[in-house]
Amino acid sequence: MTAMLTMLQTVSAHGGEEKAGLTNIQIMLISLLVSVIFYATFKKLTDINPNRNFLLTLVSYTGVVHILLGINDFVFLLGGLGVISVAMLPYLSKSAKEKEGVLDIILSIIVITMFIAYFVSNHDLHYILEDYLGVSTKFAEAGIIALVIKQSRSHSKQNNPSGN
Repeated sequence: MTAMLTMLQTVSAHGGEEKAGLTNIQIMLISLLVSVIFYATFKKLTDINPNRNFLLTLVSYTGVVHILLGINDFVFLLGGLGVISVAMLPYLSKSAKEKEGVLDIILSIIVITMFIAYFVSNHDLHYILEDYLGVSTKFAEAGIIALVIKQSRSHSKQNNPSGN
């Protein structure tokens, strides 16, 4: 863990730059490792539904990627901290747990913004096809949106079982 923290100061937003820092593959592997550890730990310590645990795992992946990229770019850092903070808030505060639906909407807005911003800032289709780190976070973000929608639909069905 200490070694990972010391490397954070040298992360670059694009692994192919000449700066010393983590490459995209290193960022991806660190983020995947954190996500797997998070999934296993959260599954053992809580009794939340599996879809929510998977949603939080996807959030941890894209959040950690953006935090690692954000050491040199405030926008990435803000996005990474934003998704993790909003997703974890219901587990840190009882009043936030009561507002989980609103927090899911905020999470969705952040993730949709990150998703769109990626394609707005990367016009080159060739670059996008080679950017496995960016594409993997976009898949994670699409999964987050799908799981939020699924959870919202199941929650509305529980609150209104007659379908009216």
